[in-house]
Amino acid sequence: MRKAISFRFKKNTLVILARLEQKLHTTKTDVVEQALTFYADKKLKSDNPLMKYAGAFSDEEADAMLMEIKRSRRNKTIKVKL
Repeated sequence: MRKAISFRFKKNTLVILARLEQKLHTTKTDVVEQALTFYADKKLKSDNPLMKYAGAFSDEEADAMLMEIKRSRRNKTIKVKL
């Protein structure tokens, strides 16, 4: 469900938004949503060093690593084959 909110953009930003809306044949809302998603993916992955491994492991490998982390929480010695 979408919720209406308000923003105040500079004139140049509105021009860019309108151009993208026309070029992509979509709505301004969709342009903003896509831009936010793209920006968040880029920034959040680069800010968290663990995110560079996202998608590098199969579900089974990731589950095994998480189980080992949980088991080793008290020991603090984790043996994981990377």
